[in-house]
Amino acid sequence: MSVLKGKPVSPGYIEGTAVVYDYEVRPRLEIPRYAIPPAEIGDQHKRLEEAVDRSRHELEQTGEAAPPDASEISQLHARLIQEIASRVREYVSREEVNVEQAVDEVVKELAQRLGGLENAYFREREQDVRDVGQRMLGHLAGDRSRAAAPLPPGSIIAARELLPSEALEFAHSGLVGIVTELGSDTSHTAIVARSLGIPAVVGISEVTAHIRPGMHLLVDGVSGEVTLAPTEAEMQHFRERKHQHDRVQTTVADLGAQPCVTRDGIKVTLLANIERPEEVKQACVNHLEGVGLFRTEFLFLEEPQRPSYAAQVEIYEQVADALNGRPLVIRTFDFGDEKVPLFLAAEHRNAVTWGLRGLQFSLAERDLLDTQLQAIAHVAQGRDVRVLFPMVVGGDDLRRACEALTVAVEQVGGKQRPHVGAMVETPAALFALEEILELADFVAIGTNDLTHYMLAVHRDAPDLASEYTVHHPSVLRAIKQIVTAAQARGRPVSVCGEDAADPAFACLLVGLGVRELSMSPTRGDGVRTMLRSISSRETEEVASQSLCCSTPGEVRRLLAPFCGSISDGC
Repeated sequence: MSVLKGKPVSPGYIEGTAVVYDYEVRPRLEIPRYAIPPAEIGDQHKRLEEAVDRSRHELEQTGEAAPPDASEISQLHARLIQEIASRVREYVSREEVNVEQAVDEVVKELAQRLGGLENAYFREREQDVRDVGQRMLGHLAGDRSRAAAPLPPGSIIAARELLPSEALEFAHSGLVGIVTELGSDTSHTAIVARSLGIPAVVGISEVTAHIRPGMHLLVDGVSGEVTLAPTEAEMQHFRERKHQHDRVQTTVADLGAQPCVTRDGIKVTLLANIERPEEVKQACVNHLEGVGLFRTEFLFLEEPQRPSYAAQVEIYEQVADALNGRPLVIRTFDFGDEKVPLFLAAEHRNAVTWGLRGLQFSLAERDLLDTQLQAIAHVAQGRDVRVLFPMVVGGDDLRRACEALTVAVEQVGGKQRPHVGAMVETPAALFALEEILELADFVAIGTNDLTHYMLAVHRDAPDLASEYTVHHPSVLRAIKQIVTAAQARGRPVSVCGEDAADPAFACLLVGLGVRELSMSPTRGDGVRTMLRSISSRETEEVASQSLCCSTPGEVRRLLAPFCGSISDGC
């Protein structure tokens, strides 16, 4: 038996036949490179527009036929095409070269810039840029040059990397599983796989060297194991696990519209994390009770101009109205560090903003903050819209932000100030909890940054992932400290890091006293099912024991029984 171990990013169990995509299927595009006289620049621009139109039409068709999450990625790619096309047009005019060469160079430059960022989210957007570039180049060369041969039924792709558009394309021609070297659970390929119900495992080093074309594979998208050329006994055991998983998932789906309450009646509010206005639809479809975190900075990171008051009002109104009275928590721009928008990139390395993050960055960029607060204040009149300030350090920065919000309400002629929340995610904030709670109406815990700053380790460091995680007892004690202080003041506490979407960890959070969890819209069903199956006393017992642990491994062992009850693979 040969078993490869990777990271599961799309749950499920599937067996099938290996297709080594890097060598068997992927089409090769030759990029012509030549100079053009100025008189032909217009012709090249026309060719570009034709390729853009064909690409957008193709993405529209793909989006219409795809599930909601995958459809949103198609919409994102359509917007990205417009941005790339604008840069390509300038490149052709400036360098006087053919459009294929310009697309290739622009895509390389943009992908390199994104790929060099520290934040994993932005690195993964590099894949989308290359995906869109490949689509445009394919249409410039002719549709047949870009199309790959259909896959036979029961195909499991093994590849160093699979682009989101490739996953969508092959899902309609025999693709049943994905095994790659590159990727993560937040990559758009993983999101496509989950939306289509295709089990996927990533992070297997040199995967195409281990897997041969035509090899029989078993892909366990729950544990992350890929079995090569399995025996009859292995296949039988695999099929039994698949049957159990499918039975549990049927139960999860049946409970989707049920309230999230523990067996003894403790209510837990499930909310959505979103980054784009269109994602609010998924919050409604998946029976979540509002939006607990609208990450507004992702709307404007690649914009060359500062976001206007009118543009922001339009976006926030769109989301608030779609929620139809349910709460909307808008986090102000969390810029700084590696998240610097194009409209500020040239001036970022000045003495005022260099090195600042979150709320401190915003307070140093007051025009930007004031415009956003005015837009939020306008939309909040008559709606349940709340403001969340990121990475609050203490009472002073939060007080100045609250004063700015009060002024913004007056400037738009508002009669009520939105409720104010503070994100607690630094050790400094832990030592200033009383000052923060005196000013804030609610607090939110960002588990990713809290873990990063509490344990003094880079949040994306893969080699340290098992030890420097939210399961670390020091992080859990910090969460308990925040919850206890907030409860004493009567302030609600939410956890809005994606760790809240882990059903077993959600039980631990409830045991620590958290009653609001905010997560990706499609991940609420698993948490709801888990919490409905247990009592609050059970969660409190495991939480109490976890605070006495010495290592993350001990905490994970405490959570193991919860993992098994929903077959979530932790």
